[in-house]
Amino acid sequence: MAIAGAVLMLLLYFAGFHDSVEKMKPAQWIGGIGGIAIGVTCLTLAMQEKRAQFAAEEEWGYGSALGGGVLTGICASLFGLLTAYVYFAILNPGFCDVIFQAQVAAMEAKGLRPADIERIEPMLRKWMSPVAMTIMQFFTGLVFSTILSLIIAIFLRKRPDQPSETDLPPVVG
Repeated sequence: MAIAGAVLMLLLYFAGFHDSVEKMKPAQWIGGIGGIAIGVTCLTLAMQEKRAQFAAEEEWGYGSALGGGVLTGICASLFGLLTAYVYFAILNPGFCDVIFQAQVAAMEAKGLRPADIERIEPMLRKWMSPVAMTIMQFFTGLVFSTILSLIIAIFLRKRPDQPSETDLPPVVG
């Protein structure tokens, strides 16, 4: 999950979506839809794998499925810390400025006066540092994967029906 998220971020970077404020909106849409697809796919596979490790006689329910998803999300978020910091601090240090400029443009669009924006700027700059953005991405990943796990666990809380010997068709011949 962390690797797929890093690949998506790198694809957006190399495609030029992280270069300017104008490209941030499409990048957010692509990243959001891609992130949901990656999250649903990886969490579903993780829960199915966890379920397969339990013997058929062992208890498996919503809590077990949810636990598998949340643990997967925690691990992915922890691994994502490293890749996010490398991206924000080393690979694309200008990305923090692009996000800051996008925030300023959004405030201007809402009608904030330049004096108000200038007063808010020091606080925004603190939140746009590589360390702060990495920490925010970690917690966003935790919340996002937990919400997805809550939903996906509903569908994976039961084991698939196992055919019994009486369900098999009769042998012909």
